[in-house]
Amino acid sequence: MNAVERVILPGAAEKSYYYGADRLIALLPAAVWGIWLYGARAAVIMLITPSVCCAVFAVIRRLLHKKKTGPAALTDAAVAGLVAAFSLPAAVPYYVPVVGATVAAAVMALPGKKLIDGGFFSAAMMRMLFPAMTARFTLPFSYISALTFAPTERAINSLRVYTPLQILKDGKVSSGTLWDQFYGLIAGNIGEISALLLILGLIFLILRRRVRPHAPAAMILTVALLTVFLPQGDSEAEFFMLSSLFSGGIMLFCTAAASDPAITPITDLGRTVFGVGAGVITVLIRYYGSASDGVYAAAVLMSLLTPLIDRLTRPAAYGRVGLKGGRQK
Repeated sequence: MNAVERVILPGAAEKSYYYGADRLIALLPAAVWGIWLYGARAAVIMLITPSVCCAVFAVIRRLLHKKKTGPAALTDAAVAGLVAAFSLPAAVPYYVPVVGATVAAAVMALPGKKLIDGGFFSAAMMRMLFPAMTARFTLPFSYISALTFAPTERAINSLRVYTPLQILKDGKVSSGTLWDQFYGLIAGNIGEISALLLILGLIFLILRRRVRPHAPAAMILTVALLTVFLPQGDSEAEFFMLSSLFSGGIMLFCTAAASDPAITPITDLGRTVFGVGAGVITVLIRYYGSASDGVYAAAVLMSLLTPLIDRLTRPAAYGRVGLKGGRQK
């Protein structure tokens, strides 16, 4: 059973190429918004990662499997590359997305069953390899030249600003309004900024029957409950909770990771467990970890647990309950 067959709803028999294309369409509004906020440099980063990811993926597949890569697999690689670009600030040097795209392609092209989403694994690795560069954010509409391979420290510092999530990490809340965070008029990673556009992308995928709402709903509800009952900010609990949901990569996880058929469980119960686990891990890392956002680590860890979740939540086949060694107990 391939990855697409594991998750597409009963009666849906579309080719995996169209499945991946729908995921790209769902992420397109957030990509356009990131370009509008950060200019041509954001566009170049979002061109580098899918292009390099597809090229490296095709080469590795050719070397390992001795066969050409079809359009469906290339579409999946493009999605992974775009997710990796979404997780980066616009001020990073261009070699950072190149490394990220290469990591994503290598993960996706490895022999055997795919267990990890290449884009989210790449995002987690880039935070480990380049912690300082992936934590420097600039003001929206303060464009850095796309012709500059690596912006100077002076140029970045003159435009630098802290994101709402970084402020939350210090036990405070952003002075901006929640509407700014919801619409995406704040500083942040290129594709994470607008919660509204990512939610619209998720709705599109649900209407297209590409994703079940269980994992995204469980993720959002878990984060909401933990942050409203255990707030760590200097504001009302409700404000802290909404600011936690609208900042960082939670909505990107709900749209991109929850729609990846290779890393999500088969059953609705399994998807619910997947979302709850991702929400708990995200909040724990945000509260007690060194990184400001734990979404990417949560996506990787929960994807590794998906086979176990499937084993525990998959219903027994009819007539096989109580069987042991091929005979009824």
